[in-house]
Amino acid sequence: MRLRFVHFRWICYGVFVLFTSCVSMGKISVQVSIPPQRAISEDIQSIALMNRSMTDSFSNLNQDTLENLLIRKKLVMDQVLLDSLAADTTLKVMGNALYESGRFDVVIPVQRNIPNKNVSYLSKSPSLTQPEVKQVCEEFKVDALMVLENFYENLNSFYRIGYVDSNGSGMTKEYTIYVQIAFHSNWKLYQPGEKLKLANFEVNDTIFWERTGPTLQETYEQLPTIKEALLGGAIENGQNLANYISPGWQQQTRNYFITNNQEADKAISFVNKNDWLEAGKIWMRFSGSGSSGFRSQIEYNLALTSEMNGDLNLALQWAQKSFQSKFTTAAEEYVRYLKGRLKGL
Repeated sequence: MRLRFVHFRWICYGVFVLFTSCVSMGKISVQVSIPPQRAISEDIQSIALMNRSMTDSFSNLNQDTLENLLIRKKLVMDQVLLDSLAADTTLKVMGNALYESGRFDVVIPVQRNIPNKNVSYLSKSPSLTQPEVKQVCEEFKVDALMVLENFYENLNSFYRIGYVDSNGSGMTKEYTIYVQIAFHSNWKLYQPGEKLKLANFEVNDTIFWERTGPTLQETYEQLPTIKEALLGGAIENGQNLANYISPGWQQQTRNYFITNNQEADKAISFVNKNDWLEAGKIWMRFSGSGSSGFRSQIEYNLALTSEMNGDLNLALQWAQKSFQSKFTTAAEEYVRYLKGRLKGL
């Protein structure tokens, strides 16, 4: 009797596999929003960017002058450089990156430089007042004002001489030049209201270049100019802060059920066009009908539609309905994933 029981159990398992293997799923690549490390209040949808970092010591440093300075110092420098073009570049890059994230509308005024009367680029100016911030926000019709308060870059360069085996014909000299830009910035985000809300941000990081060649001249010619290096640091600076406070995007794969219902599966053509609104309209017509298995597939697809339309709470509700209508591993994993995304937000 025991042998018959085991045999019957395996027959049942085979039938289960046969039926479940008939379920087919499609795949599509999607762009998924990744939460920022430091989220900005949802009350702030638009930002004006202004620059208060430039003291009288800043200037648009001449490229040839910078290169001559480096050569006079025999490629060995450790010096703070205050470049006005770099300061303006970091502001523009910041604004463009915030806008490209899709999270913020950004305004960069033509007259964006706020006079800085500090003697030192390291000195911190008093915070702007409520009336000053309110005036700017009303003029440009934005929710908040972001100000670059301090910005400077430190150039560090040096070279080393080594020796390498030249194909068995003896040792030859090899020159390696290192150039590093350390960039520093402080920012303040002002939000007017009954009381002025203020948030502070600081960016400190470095970028560097390393080049190797048979002569010092040839190695030097492989490097970016000092002006290019300063602008590279400015670009990195603005991008770093934008990435910190705005969501990013990640390419991921999503599955959807192919129901083998001719009318319901018309939604797939809209999925392939990334038209989730129309796909959702078709699937919604079948959300309360059919067998539990069919209904579970439709509910799963509606969960995906909701996620792609940006409503994670509704997506989770549909995924849970799909799981309850009929257990599938896909629905179970999707519920877990959506809960994780909501927790992260």
